[in-house]
Amino acid sequence: MGKIRVAVIGAGGIAAAHLRAYAAHAERCEIVGIADVVESAAQEKVATYGGQIFRDGERMLDAVKPDAVSICTPPKFHLPAVAAAAARGSAVLCEKPPARNLAETEAIVAATQSTLLQFAFCHRFHPPLRAAQALIASGRLGCLVQIENRFGMRFARAGSSWFTEADIAGGGILIDTLAHSIDIFRALTGGDEVESAQAQVSSALPIDVEDSASLLLRSRGGVLGSLNCSWVTPVSEAVVRIYGAEGQAVLDYNAEAGLRYRLADQDDWTEQRFDEPDRFVAQAGHFLRCIETGEPPLVGGEDGLEVMRVIEAAYESAGAQR
Repeated sequence: MGKIRVAVIGAGGIAAAHLRAYAAHAERCEIVGIADVVESAAQEKVATYGGQIFRDGERMLDAVKPDAVSICTPPKFHLPAVAAAAARGSAVLCEKPPARNLAETEAIVAATQSTLLQFAFCHRFHPPLRAAQALIASGRLGCLVQIENRFGMRFARAGSSWFTEADIAGGGILIDTLAHSIDIFRALTGGDEVESAQAQVSSALPIDVEDSASLLLRSRGGVLGSLNCSWVTPVSEAVVRIYGAEGQAVLDYNAEAGLRYRLADQDDWTEQRFDEPDRFVAQAGHFLRCIETGEPPLVGGEDGLEVMRVIEAAYESAGAQR
């Protein structure tokens, strides 16, 4: 086949990551259209990456007839955008969270039964995470016992962007950031699905959604997960700690050594550094390969549904208003 014709609906910050990733695969694909209700946002991206400018996603789909579409809108608009692309036979890469709730995610999966659907849980393609999965699979850490994760930062736009509008985002940081954390937990446990989820949420800011959340998970096989995130802590942290019966590993997104581990019979840490493409480039490459070969995506519809089931249970346990 010739170059894959790619379009993007939504031209905000995450769209830039998708477009940059597609540009890294320029020998395999070309950008043919970018749509956003804010025309200047689409213009800015087209100036860098090419394609035609549109204010309406469906008009773009009819005009340029893309083979593949990245859905980079806020969650409220995922379902209609995915349904429109799928109805025209386009493969879909949909940003996280899959939707505002489980029902909308189920509708997205139903709408894409005849086409390719990949959810953009980009951490699945983070080289240190892939190495951690291999380390776990090797048995060197022993049986998994606990997984801890923290994504903390100070979100300067909290209260002044759609991220903190419940009707658009579906909630606050729990659905926005812990969606990634839940998928990381699932990736590391290797299909040992979440059996129970209990959350606590709070808000230090004058907003209508939570700006901090803590989630305790238990997998069916007994692995415990402690997942924490905040938009109001000033020191940026992005760390995953993995504890097994025979060793532990630390995945630090801000460290030069992306993964380090120490086994029970070792006094020193083994550090691993990575030169592979970043997770967005790898994610786009995988999406394109699935289109080219027909292989199923690493993160498909069922993965999105599982993450949203946990998010629904977490919100219910916290008694949070959404």
